[in-house]
Amino acid sequence: MPPLNLQSRPKLAPHLRLQKDRVTGEPVLLYPEGVLVLNPTAHEIVTRCDGHTTVEQIVHSLATEYDAPAGELQADVLECLHDLSGRNFILPMS
Repeated sequence: MPPLNLQSRPKLAPHLRLQKDRVTGEPVLLYPEGVLVLNPTAHEIVTRCDGHTTVEQIVHSLATEYDAPAGELQADVLECLHDLSGRNFILPMS
């Protein structure tokens, strides 16, 4: 699997579902072996992982929405995506 970079077009793996926890209302990723509770930042990143949007576009989208410098967000977005990719939750599309 190719490593994630700014031109990657990440998408959720087919065995995952993004939804709100019925009890807490927190965003979660459901997978066959369990559940991963997402913090608000990870949720914002994951909702943009549609297989069409590049990592660079995700960074710029978040920068615009939160009025933050894209350069500061880039490392955080890549770190989150690398962590999820390492768990096979994100597929880096080319």
